[in-house]
This record gives sequence, C-alpha cells and structure tokens, in this order.
Amino acid sequence: MRTTTSTARGKPLAVLLFLALACTSGVVWGEGSLQVEQSLSPTTINVVGAGALPDTAVVNITLRGETGPSRYPVDCVLVIDTSASAQLGEAKAFAFDLISRLDSTDRVGVIAFGTTAELVVPLTPDKMEAKVAIGDLTSANKSALGSALQLARQELQRYGRPGAVLSIVLIADGQNNVGPAPTIEGMVAGETGIRIVTVGLSPILNLSLLSGLAEQSGGVLVKDLSSDAVEIIARHLETTASASDVVVTKHVPAALRYVGGLPAAQVRAERDGSTTLTWRVAQIALGQIVRIEARFDAAAKGNVPTDDLSTVSYRDFRGVVREAPLSPLVVAVTMPNRVPVAAFSFDPVAPRATESVAFRDQSRDVDDDPIVSWAWDFGDGTTSAVARPEHRYATAGTYTVSLRVADRLGAQSETTARTLVVGDAVPAASFVLREPGTLRAVDAALIGVDVLLDGGGSSDLEGKIASYAWDLNGDGVTDQTTTKSTLTAAFPAAGEVTVGLTVFDEAGNSASTTRTFSVVTNLTVERTITTYLPNDETIAGAVVQVSIVISANASLDGLALSETLPSGWTFRSVETDGAILKTSATFAEWVFSERLTGGTENAKREIRYELTSPATPPSEERQFETLRGSILSSSPRLTLPIAGEDKITVLKYLSVPVAISCWDAKAGAVDVRLGVNGTISFDQVQYAASLWVSGGVVPRTNNVTIGLATLSDLIAYWLTGSSVYDPLPSERTRVCRLGGGGRPAAGC
Repeated sequence: MRTTTSTARGKPLAVLLFLALACTSGVVWGEGSLQVEQSLSPTTINVVGAGALPDTAVVNITLRGETGPSRYPVDCVLVIDTSASAQLGEAKAFAFDLISRLDSTDRVGVIAFGTTAELVVPLTPDKMEAKVAIGDLTSANKSALGSALQLARQELQRYGRPGAVLSIVLIADGQNNVGPAPTIEGMVAGETGIRIVTVGLSPILNLSLLSGLAEQSGGVLVKDLSSDAVEIIARHLETTASASDVVVTKHVPAALRYVGGLPAAQVRAERDGSTTLTWRVAQIALGQIVRIEARFDAAAKGNVPTDDLSTVSYRDFRGVVREAPLSPLVVAVTMPNRVPVAAFSFDPVAPRATESVAFRDQSRDVDDDPIVSWAWDFGDGTTSAVARPEHRYATAGTYTVSLRVADRLGAQSETTARTLVVGDAVPAASFVLREPGTLRAVDAALIGVDVLLDGGGSSDLEGKIASYAWDLNGDGVTDQTTTKSTLTAAFPAAGEVTVGLTVFDEAGNSASTTRTFSVVTNLTVERTITTYLPNDETIAGAVVQVSIVISANASLDGLALSETLPSGWTFRSVETDGAILKTSATFAEWVFSERLTGGTENAKREIRYELTSPATPPSEERQFETLRGSILSSSPRLTLPIAGEDKITVLKYLSVPVAISCWDAKAGAVDVRLGVNGTISFDQVQYAASLWVSGGVVPRTNNVTIGLATLSDLIAYWLTGSSVYDPLPSERTRVCRLGGGGRPAAGC
C-alpha cells in the first residue's frame, strides 16, 4: 500500500484534505476524487427505554465519486529508448499507434534517451507535434534510462493537471543504464501517483527491471510490441473509478450503542466499552454515490460525540492511498420528563394535641430534577406550600395527611397520603420561687429560710392539673406530692440546688421541668489581722489588731460569735459593737441581744480586739499561730466558719533594715507599729550611724552589727523615701527624685 504527500499545482494533497475536514459540514474532500459527507438525524434523542420517542439516532455517511466526464483525462509522457541496442523504428511505430489511441482530452509529452536524456516535447494536447518529434528521433550509444525517468517525473509533477491520470510509458529494453538508478525513480513515481507502463523494445529485455518499475508505480508491463499491446496500455490508462479499496472505520464511544444499519457493519467490541464499525467498498465510479446508514441509541443522557478517531481511507484515481479523520457530530441524549414520586415523614410519629409535628418532604424525581412546589393537606382544614412545614393539631384524633409535589419542569406527582394519630395533649409544667409573705418572685433562696415553690404556672389545655410531684434535691426521686400548686421548703446549705416538678393531668399524662437556683448565705463574717509588718508577721511582745465584720442578708435572731485564742497570748477587747463578751485564756465569745436585719442600718456589726504575743522569742526562726472561729444563729438556725485572714507569723529576729525602720527613738526600743510603711526617718538613720560608729548590735536582730555597706543602704532608703520591704530604685530614678542637692530635679 502506497501513501503520498505529493503536490498538485503547488498545493500538498494532505493540506487540502485537512482543510476540507475542518469544515463544520462534516464533508471530507479527497482532492477531486472522493467526497465523504456525514449527517445526523435527529440530533436529539431520548434515553432508550424511557418510553419516549425518538430514542434512535441515524448517522448517514455518503461516499460521492467526482462528477464530470466518464473517464479521467490522461497526462502521458512517452519515454523512448534511442540507445544502440534498442529497435528505434519499431518504437516509433508503436508510439504513433499509442498517441493515436489517446483521447482528445489527453496530453502527451516525449523524452528520448540514449547517452543522455532529453525532453523532446513538453506535455501538450497537440498529438501531431509529438508524432513529428518522435519521427525525428535518432539512435545514440548508451542508455540513460534513470535520467529519462527522472525528467519524465519532473515534467508530470510540475505540469501535470490535478484532475488527470499521470503516466509514464517507457518503451525500452532496460539494458546498459547510465546515470541515476531507475529503481529509485520507480519508487518516487509510485509515491507521487505516477504510473509507469513498461513496454519491451527488443528480444533481449531486462524483465526484472521493467517489471519492477511497473510494480512499484502501479503500472503494467507489456513484454513486446504485439498488436494488442496498444489496447492493453490504453485500457490501463482509462480510469473511471474515483476511489477504490474504500474503508470506513468508525470508532463509536461507549455512550452510544450500535443497533444496526444498511449495509450492516463489521462490529468489534473494544475493551473500554467502545465499538469499532467497519464498512468496505471495492470501487466508487465517477459520479457514483454510495450511502451507509448506522443507527444508535444511548442509555444515559448527555451530549455524546458520534465518533472517536474515526477515519476514511481509500485509493484515489491515481492509485495513491489517502486517509483522513471523520469529523464527529454530537447527538444530544435527553431524558423525557417523568413525574416525581411524592413521599414524606413526620416526627414525632405519635404526637399529642398542641405538640409541634415536623413534616419532612422525602419525594424523589427519577430524572434528578429538583422538586420546586409542595401541596400539603394536614387533614384538619389547614394546608402548607413549603418543603418542611411544622404543624400543631388543636385536638386529639385521627388525621389523613396528604402531599402532592411538582418538579422544575411542571410534572406533578400523584397524591400520597398517610394516617396520623394525635393523642391527648400533655400538660405543661412550670414553677417559680416566691417569698412566702410577700409572694414576690425571687431568684435565690437563703440558707434555712422558707421559700415558696409556686407551680401555678403549669397548665393543661384539655383539662386541669391533678397533682404536683416535687423533687427538692435534683436526684430524680419525688420528695413530696401535693394537690395544691404551692409548696413551702427550706434549704440547709449554700450552693446550687436543682428542683424538679412533674405535673399530672386527669388522664394521667405528665410533664416535667427543672430549675436550678442558688441558695445563698444569710450573713457573711470576715476576719482581718493587722500586724504592721508584711505577710501578717510580728515579733515577741508585739501587739496584733484583729477585726471581725458581720454583715446580715436576712433577719437573724440569737447571733453568737466564738474565737479560739493562741496559747500564751494576751487578749484585750477594743470594740464589742453592742455584744456581750465572755473570755478565757483560750477563747473569746460574743452574743448579740439585738436582731440583725438585712437591708437596714442594723445589718452590720464589727468586733475588734488586740492580741499581744508572748515576750519570749520563739525557739524557731518562725512560729505560726492560727485563729479559728465560728458564728451561729438560732433563727434561722445556722453555723458558719469565720472567713478571711487567720494566720499570724511570729519572727524570732528582724532584718537590720526592718529593725531600724521600727526603732522608736523616744522610747529607745523597737516598735513594729512604726514599720508599717517600712520607711526610715532621719532619727532612725542617725541611730544606725551611731551603732556603726560604736560597733553596737541592732536590737531584735541576731546580734547583728551595722557594716559600711548596710549603713550606705540605710542612708539610701532614707534619702529616696523607699520602703525597706522593696528594692532600692535605680540610679536614674534616684537622681530624678532628688536632683542635684537633695531636692526633686526639674521635670521629674
């Protein structure tokens, strides 16, 4: 099989084919030889089995031979051997006969070759000119056969007509070639659609060469100059077929199914689900039309191409094999609109009267079109047009709920219905907290004080509440059941309390609710300890101030306070605030004879007392003492520990800076009450300087003397006004604070 990309009048055949295939009409042009047209009808079909027509698409392929005369014209170049071994006279006579046999539409050219090859007559319709030139040929010596074939090919390629059969008639013995190899020219001629007809000229022939040239180019070999040789060649050049060996190969995508055609195709199923269809036509004559019909259907909707790398191949009128892709068409596969199927659910499945019922659309559309409208009928005279309605039934009973839906294209479903049984309405449980006397609503209860639990807000739409079951501690167990809507209760401890209420109607239906609220203390008691030194520290023999503040949030009767005193410490009352005091070596007790009433001026009391630590320093570096106390009330009855500060630390020794800051120059002793701020006065720094000079020890320290660095720090604390409990300020801060002469600097 030969293929070609030869030119005709300067235009490559492959380019012409490609341009024709690019047309949207689906026509494939075979450069004046064969037209292929593909059409589709209808362009839109329905999915097969959907019950709607059409569901089959027909692809028509039309193979059309070129229209025109009954045969193709011939452009023929006679190549005549004039070498010494050739019989030139017989060659001339044979050439005359062959030219006479040609049609008036044919053209002829003449090339003679001996030692050299020469174009004697270019292609011309003037047959007489050719005969005259042939008659004037003379013999030469050698045989330049290859050069002659080359000249003939070039003449045909340059000047041969696009719609003509191109042929070389070689009249030669094939002997003694000089120049280019003839076989090469035979190959080139075959690839460019030029037939070489070889005619044996003498008894001594190179049959191998002559037959090879004919075979390579699709020509014919005539071994001698017999009487029928001219007729054989003439019939060979007379071409009436536009195309031969036509093969239509159609690769159909998997989305389409071949269901038959005229004529029937050869069918091959591919592994990927596609199908290869093949039709073969032996020959298509000039003006002949061959039609192929293929029918397809599709199982799914979408836009489907009819072809995937389909081709048409054929041998054109010159014998050259052409192949070109078959442009695909697109078939639109649609699904006919089918009615949707209505369906729905509801929750709860056994609702009660007045309870909200959620209806949920579960309709489906077999075409996957969206549902766009809903027509609900709830069976009690009410309707809805939304997808997810909620509805309440006023009374118990049996109801028929129906739904009808429509899709985007307007197809409406059949009405679907379900039975809904609505039971009696359940009661509603609700309660609030109130003060028993005023019935004022409150958010919290006081410890031990009665509060009114009021369930009067509970209701039953179809009757009345029969009983109230109260859970007073949130453990899920009923503590008390009443037929009244109220219950008085008291809660003994502070914190969060959860109370539950379950109400029952006359039909035995129930409803529950819970509420969490705070139980707060009736009073607060807080202790404050003042030791004048940081962290509630003191020293042996020092006085400590204690304050206890009592704040009532409710009315309290029989209020008493008790404090346990540290062993060996001396107690002195400072303020009883109206309480009766009783003391011993280990405790102090106060009793108030008045009622404390929250929210009034009589809601607060403050007790103050002093404790003096033992004069003997502790044996350890630090000794810790704890104050413990409690307060109690008889009405309401309660007992609470005293909150606030409760730790006192007794130091065995003081540091030098703290001891100097506590020095009382007038008394000549350390007094911790002077060290409350930790600042050092001029008198104190003078006393420190005297100890530095004399080498004396600092009182209340571990016999520590003052060195130069310590004295320098003490002076710095004095000058900067800093507390000895804090680090000294930085150099910049110190300069800013004092300025140049002990005074604050400008801008500080």
